[in-house]
Amino acid sequence: MPSGTLTRSRTNKVLAGVCGGIADYAGWDAGVVRAVFAISCVLLPGLGLSVYLILWIVLPEEGSSTTGLDSIVGAFRRKASDEPDLR
Repeated sequence: MPSGTLTRSRTNKVLAGVCGGIADYAGWDAGVVRAVFAISCVLLPGLGLSVYLILWIVLPEEGSSTTGLDSIVGAFRRKASDEPDLR
């Protein structure tokens, strides 16, 4: 039975917390979700990784409303503001 909102896990993560978040949401073991993901990457090359990357971008991190896309955009903005204006 799903519990709460689907988010990326902050504590149960290996890469971005997507599999841990799915496991927390569904009440499953994170190892099982990671194994299913690994098998999907082998059997359906490109599809599993594509789904993972999309979820990384659109799912907010646990306890936050910030998505992966927000983090990427924020990093680019910080970098752009650190660079000197050469005009």
